[in-house]
Amino acid sequence: MRGWSFQRRARLYDRLGRALIAAGGIGAIAAVLGIFVFIARETAPLFQRARVEPRGALDPAAGLPALAAGVDPFREAAWIADARGLRFARVPGSEPLAVPGPDPGGASVTAAGSSPRDGRVALGLSDGRVLAARVHFEVRHTGGRRQVLPSVHTEEEARLFDGEPVAAVAWRRGERSAIAAVSASGRAAVHAGGGAVHALAESGAAAAVALDGAARQLALAAGPQVRLYRLGDAGAPPRPAGSIETGAPVTALAFLLGGQSLIVGRADGGVSTWSRAGPPGAPFRRIHRFRGHQSAVAAIAPSGRDRQFLTGDRSGSLALHHATSEQTFLRRRVDDGPLEFLAFAPKADGFLAAAGGGVHRYDLANPHPEATWGTLFGRVWYEGYGAARRVWQSAGGTDEFEPKLSLAPLIFGTFKGTLYAMLFALPLAVLAALYTAEFASPGVRGAVKPTVEIMASLPSVVLGFLAGLWLAPLLEHHLAGTALCLLLVPVLVLAGALAWRRLPPGARRRLPGRAELAALLTLTLAGCSLALWLGPVLEGALFEGGLARWLSAETPLRYEQRNGIVIGFAMGFAVIPLVFSICEEALSSVPARLRTGSLALGATRWQTAARVVLPMAAPGVLSAAMLGFGRAVGETMIVLMAAGNTPILEWSIFTGMRTIAANLAVELPEAPYRGTLYRVLFLSGLLLFLVTFAVNTAAEEIRLRLREKYRRL
Repeated sequence: MRGWSFQRRARLYDRLGRALIAAGGIGAIAAVLGIFVFIARETAPLFQRARVEPRGALDPAAGLPALAAGVDPFREAAWIADARGLRFARVPGSEPLAVPGPDPGGASVTAAGSSPRDGRVALGLSDGRVLAARVHFEVRHTGGRRQVLPSVHTEEEARLFDGEPVAAVAWRRGERSAIAAVSASGRAAVHAGGGAVHALAESGAAAAVALDGAARQLALAAGPQVRLYRLGDAGAPPRPAGSIETGAPVTALAFLLGGQSLIVGRADGGVSTWSRAGPPGAPFRRIHRFRGHQSAVAAIAPSGRDRQFLTGDRSGSLALHHATSEQTFLRRRVDDGPLEFLAFAPKADGFLAAAGGGVHRYDLANPHPEATWGTLFGRVWYEGYGAARRVWQSAGGTDEFEPKLSLAPLIFGTFKGTLYAMLFALPLAVLAALYTAEFASPGVRGAVKPTVEIMASLPSVVLGFLAGLWLAPLLEHHLAGTALCLLLVPVLVLAGALAWRRLPPGARRRLPGRAELAALLTLTLAGCSLALWLGPVLEGALFEGGLARWLSAETPLRYEQRNGIVIGFAMGFAVIPLVFSICEEALSSVPARLRTGSLALGATRWQTAARVVLPMAAPGVLSAAMLGFGRAVGETMIVLMAAGNTPILEWSIFTGMRTIAANLAVELPEAPYRGTLYRVLFLSGLLLFLVTFAVNTAAEEIRLRLREKYRRL
């Protein structure tokens, strides 16, 4: 009975152990899948399509078409400019609001221009005057309800033409204030403060005018040509700054957010953006072209928050574009009549479109317009660049910065750092494991294995600290000596090996078991010492100022203190213990009968190790290499502290890099929650997850096939 009771307990414990192991395995798989699903869910909204929903219309005054309109950030109050001036209404419902506006003084309003970013409105009058006002929305909370109270403040008044109606007007206030207008006869003039009005076109060819947000640049359309002017101090005449030949008559102009790009709409329906292809002073070039309209472009409205813009044509259709990604997200017919104007809401979550005598309201949902497969992985022509490039630069000094979110430099940097680390670590680890398992005496093996395992216990932050603050400056100072080490040490070791083999067999047997290792270490140290001594001598004789400075000054190569060499040494040092331990276990587990059989047939110990033991241990060696690869790909702190974090596409071993893991550590804490940068970072993490999973899966499949192959031997 006692034996039977013991058997029952054993079976119970066995079932319990199996259940616990199965639960642990299933839990690990579920955790990995859960992480994958979470990352994928955070990434998916990047590629959602833009959505537009109509929200009714604002009723204009009877018989008075709207010339411009705008709303508050909450889209609860709106203003409309018509021939009588400015009027306000509640949204929705168009309930009138009694708000005193600018007084036209007996003249009628013939043109209007506005800026959604700062609420400024310019009214062009029938007598040639321009009234510049700012619409302000005050938000109050009473009784748990929000109330938006609009008000208007007239800031400037200028007469740009004598008795001639204004046909188009623009006003901006940045570093200075500037008002530009086009008359009904096609004349153009600008008032840049100081009371002076300067004529820009007297030939009657002007069709449209635009000012950038800082009132520093002015663009004037005259036929197929766009003339550019630089505005100076108050009262100073504008200076010509070049021109653009568009190939067809220009009918609409607007500066994109930041004032570095100009949106051009043509009579043939073409839409394009032009920017300076290089530093300030470089000529404007067309850098993006978009899907055109069926008729002439009548209105352009840039967003005040990002690089989206709307275009509308004379057939009543509008389109939504994004300048950086060169995408046209949607097209929509508003009315059968021509589009009079377009205006974004301040938060770019809606827009207004005037056509057919009404002002139509729309909701807009397009939170990530700058993220497309082309911008994330392809070449993009950014503002200020001479050509299309792959660039990662996620943040700038102002809201007008153009985000550059190409993942290509990060993917490149990840594989560059991994490659240099594996080139350093893999040969050393595999050969060291082969020596320890096949040639070293038991005493040497007992000393080497614990030492290497202690290396694995060093935190990566300590290795990164030492690599960035100690190794990188030391390497820069002894660059020539380091290069000589790579030449002298192998030569001395090979020479020592040949000399060892020429010793009489009896003399070698009388030497202690650690003599080989002592000789090897002595030759290595001697080679390093000789190289470091010769390095400064050669630098002084051949490279004035040192090898590192000579490389940067006299060759196309750039030497950065934190570079691929430092990463190769530091990250390779972190990978070596892992690869060594697994390789050594795999080599030691090869059956002894294979070794003795090979030696009995006359093979040397090296031939046995290289042609019998190493192939038999190939599955374990491959697993070690793949685990080392995964360790290097996912390494964060060493790369973060010692790689310079420069996202560039250069294979040079003398330059730094930025890896996906390091970029996540740097950018994710500062990324706006669920913003475009936030989701792009999750996408990069998803790519890292998939690459690691694919490599490990392929390695496991190869390992199993090799194990099955060699099991039959």
